[in-house]
Amino acid sequence: MPAAPARTPSPLRLVRPGETVETELSARAEATVRLVVEVLTGARAAHQLSQLAVPAVCRELGRRRPGPVSPGRVAPPQVVASWLQRPAPGAAEAGAVVIVDGRAHAVALRFEQLRGQWRCTALETTAS
Repeated sequence: MPAAPARTPSPLRLVRPGETVETELSARAEATVRLVVEVLTGARAAHQLSQLAVPAVCRELGRRRPGPVSPGRVAPPQVVASWLQRPAPGAAEAGAVVIVDGRAHAVALRFEQLRGQWRCTALETTAS
């Protein structure tokens, strides 16, 4: 009987006490919402989301905010409500209401588990 092909082990990562897939996903969703809004306000460049979002999402954000990053101080966006749901294994949808320059905006994100990491694969927002 021939030997089974060797499997490449998954990389190890530190798991904090009490951490679950849900806490990891929730933290990633919160960070992504914050960074997306920072890109849209000009406080951050779109390519800085490359570890959290797929290239298509980064390109779309770059098109929405094609100008250079604002050199001045920008008031940080305030997340006033957020939620996370799991419609299917390996997929999650997050939403948030953020205040930018005194106006409320909605942000909706789709996350999928790609190569063991949760990445934003789709984005919709009322912020420009």
